[in-house]
Amino acid sequence: MAHRLESKYENLSSHYRLKGHDYQKQFCHLYAHRLAEMTRLLTPLAQKKWGEQEPIKKLCELRGEQDIHCILIGTIYKHQAHKPSILRDISEENQLAPQPPRQNYSEPEDKVVLEDELQRVRLQGEFKGQLMATGVVCAVLGGTDSEGFFNVEDILFYEGGPQKPLATAKHCRLLVLVSGLDQLQSHTFADALNLFQYWLAGSLGNGKEASSMVRLVVAGNSVRASAMAHVPTLQVARTQANANDTVQAVAQLDQWFASWARSLPVDIMPGAYDPANFMLPQQPFHKCMFPQAGQLNSFHAVTNPYNCRLDETMVVGTSGQNVSDLLRSTSLDSALEALRCTLIWGHVAPTAPDTLACYPYIDSDPFILRECPHVYFAGNCESFETALHEGADGKRTRLVCVPSFSRTQSVAVVDLDTLDCRQVNFNVDAE
Repeated sequence: MAHRLESKYENLSSHYRLKGHDYQKQFCHLYAHRLAEMTRLLTPLAQKKWGEQEPIKKLCELRGEQDIHCILIGTIYKHQAHKPSILRDISEENQLAPQPPRQNYSEPEDKVVLEDELQRVRLQGEFKGQLMATGVVCAVLGGTDSEGFFNVEDILFYEGGPQKPLATAKHCRLLVLVSGLDQLQSHTFADALNLFQYWLAGSLGNGKEASSMVRLVVAGNSVRASAMAHVPTLQVARTQANANDTVQAVAQLDQWFASWARSLPVDIMPGAYDPANFMLPQQPFHKCMFPQAGQLNSFHAVTNPYNCRLDETMVVGTSGQNVSDLLRSTSLDSALEALRCTLIWGHVAPTAPDTLACYPYIDSDPFILRECPHVYFAGNCESFETALHEGADGKRTRLVCVPSFSRTQSVAVVDLDTLDCRQVNFNVDAE
């Protein structure tokens, strides 16, 4: 293969690395830091958009008075009757019939509330409540009424912070994104995996394209791509067989990763169903899991979510838990729109810790998008979707929904210079 392009790499995910494991703390600290930092970031934006003559007030300053026109900054809370609840789960103790689980628990009747450190107020007016999620921090312009509602006239989100401009395109540097390798089921698409490896190495007559690939990111669910079915059983052999299958799958992955890492740098993220910690941020796999690949300097086990910089291009992504949880709790109709919303809201995982498990941070919220990425992806999506999102001040972000390889036998390829994106399919059965 011809000489491969190289790109200066910087891992920016240190704030996702846990320094301790104290699970005794309350989540109120995380919400308090999120609101405090987002208030600091939103205040100048609100004054710029609506003018400094509009006062920014705390909810306690309204005191139930009418006809107060102002700006409020707070955290959205959606009261949803069908949201999962531990109290509902144990309702059988009170001889009540439990409700069946729902794939989506968003309803038109959901109540949207804005709350700050001390109080809360019900919102109504010019906003789409069904597309909002609990945990989003925003600024709203409007006024109070006699019924105690706050009538929203306009709404403002942080939109991902400032963005460094990209340099003029000089090379065609390609970033390859793949997810959902699902080694436990890989016998059904082994030929596609082999084709993918040959393509990465430039052995399919694509030497020029392969030489432009500067990095491969594997976005989660490499071992398993769906939840394990828990069947009540007393058979120890059944449990041991499942464990042996997982060990064998990890060994197979080690061989694939070692082969790929000999061609280009590879970053491995854990996913929702991988043998990793359950709460976000998921910590990197230990290198002892991949003894062959771990010996190579081009192999990197990274966190989920994951931030890095390739030359001047900022890349941010997750293994998809943030997007799938948003689709459950809102009326958003596609993974791409859910991903776009998290960028507009300036927060990677706004529904954490409400309906998405995360570590109980007490001194920060690491999921705030303090810098707007150039490439923003979510792994393990049902299908490939992409769009170029254009924000304020000329910010441009390539949104990528990375398809699950086990379902689609395809990957996403992003040009880091032009932000163009395309799907490459390795399905040998496709016409």
